[in-house]
Amino acid sequence: MLTERLNVLLTVALMTAPMQVQAVDPLVLQNALAGNLPAKAADALEGIPEPGPKLLAARSYYRSLVHLDSRWSWDEAKIAAFQDSPEHKALLAEIDRIARHFSQNNPDYALFANTKVRSLDQQIASWNSNASVKVAGESLLGTLANESNIPLTADNANLPEQLKTWLGAHAPVPRPNLAAPGLSAHGQMRAIDFQIEKNGALIAPADTAMVDSVWRAQGWDAKLKTSIMEAGPSFQGPLLSPDEPWHYTYTANNQEHLPDETIP
Repeated sequence: MLTERLNVLLTVALMTAPMQVQAVDPLVLQNALAGNLPAKAADALEGIPEPGPKLLAARSYYRSLVHLDSRWSWDEAKIAAFQDSPEHKALLAEIDRIARHFSQNNPDYALFANTKVRSLDQQIASWNSNASVKVAGESLLGTLANESNIPLTADNANLPEQLKTWLGAHAPVPRPNLAAPGLSAHGQMRAIDFQIEKNGALIAPADTAMVDSVWRAQGWDAKLKTSIMEAGPSFQGPLLSPDEPWHYTYTANNQEHLPDETIP
């Protein structure tokens, strides 16, 4: 109980960050961060207005540079091409097999799976509104603001390199529960979120607040995994970091091993 109270107090404290954090110029930060990033990652940063979440996303981009091209979310043309492809039909067929197995083993219950590719714009919108991203971003930015040897000003010519080096050595506390925009496995349909329905209503949604109270307490995590192991050989999971018992990686057409979608 004491630990839970301390965690709540920490979260509240981080969400009410010191005033000097808010004084950071987002344009100065944007230009400095973009200096060592490919254009698509720099463009994604422009859609993140708050300095904390912007810094947090850039950290993920820097630490994923080797895999950035292979992981980056599809554009609309690639999404449309995938939706008309044999690969998409194979994915839907496998999900259907999993859903039928699940319903047979769990009468009165059904699986729902969102099979739409999560666009970059959707990912940016989710990033900007996610509470865990805000807390983690403000924490990271607050730590950076206390670095007296890294002036966050336009006249600091060394700022791009300083930020890249600093971000490589610092991690946000607490960690966010969302992948940086562009790096979500949902952006290439490499991941599916399964949810449980009863009479058309979601009773086990993809909600981190329900991992323990619903997914594990009611055994849905094990029941879903059983059906996937029996009927979905192309799925691996669930995702462990962050802890998402509904999130499975689709591997049928992705032979290359890529890191977890959360911030490295």
